[in-house]
Formats: sequence, structure tokens, C-alpha cells
Amino acid sequence: MDTINYDFESALEAGFKTLFDAAGLALRIADDIDEGELPDECITLEIDAGGPISDEHQNSAGIYDNYAGTIAVEIHTPRVPIDQVATSATFKNRHRELVATVRKTLEEIDATALSTNWSGALSPTKITPTGTDRENDKDSQKSTLNYAMQFRIA
Repeated sequence: MDTINYDFESALEAGFKTLFDAAGLALRIADDIDEGELPDECITLEIDAGGPISDEHQNSAGIYDNYAGTIAVEIHTPRVPIDQVATSATFKNRHRELVATVRKTLEEIDATALSTNWSGALSPTKITPTGTDRENDKDSQKSTLNYAMQFRIA
């Protein structure tokens, strides 16, 4: 098996980046420092890989092939005057609209999205929301969406 397949975080994050791009969301990966400073409105994603789900899930070569992990997506927006609301009248403000769009994007991943965005040896198999942390101050709003994830290595 190719060593690059063991860089779980990078391979999975690259797939999420293309998934978010297709949903019209500009995603920054937490490790992408070469893209410059973060804009005032930004969405970042970070994956932490956990251990194998169980010893029973080893492929024929004896390599663990099912792992657990976590996803944290941070949505950061500046506070804006009431006349600068969301692009959709359904939402109170742009921040809420972005949070909803990120949730929808992550929770509606289907077989087509898996094959399109994770065509290599790694792909998520289960994504479960675990909670949201919110912070607000006079200048900005921040929501962190947390997910438990399972992924496979082929």
C-alpha cells in the first residue's frame, strides 16, 4: 500500500474541499497557510484521525481499513448592519446561512458525492453531528460544527 494513503487528514480534507467548492462554499483547510491570511468571512475545516474502529476490520493484507476521526468546521463572519443580511431572505443573517449550508453539505453526502470527491483510497463512510460551539462579540460571529466520522482505506 502506498505511504501517501496513510496521510489520512490530507486526503480526506482534499475531498471535503472539492465537496464544499461544488456547494459554492470557499473552504480553507486549517493547514493551508500558503493561501495567505484568512478573510473576514471564512470557513475552515480540520480533521483529526483516530484509531481503528475494531480489530475485526482488517483487509486481506492485515491492514486496518476502518478508522474513526473527528471533523471540525469553523464558520467565521464579521457582524454587519441589519441592511447587510443573508443572500437568502429565509435567513436572519449571512452567518446563519453559511452554518445551514455547511450542515446541509456534510449531512447530505451520498454515493455520487463520495465517488466524485474521494476517488482515491480514502473516503468517509459515516459522518455524525456531535454539537455546535458558538462565540459572538461586537465584531464577529463564530460557529464551530463538530462531527464524529468514520472512514475507510481501500
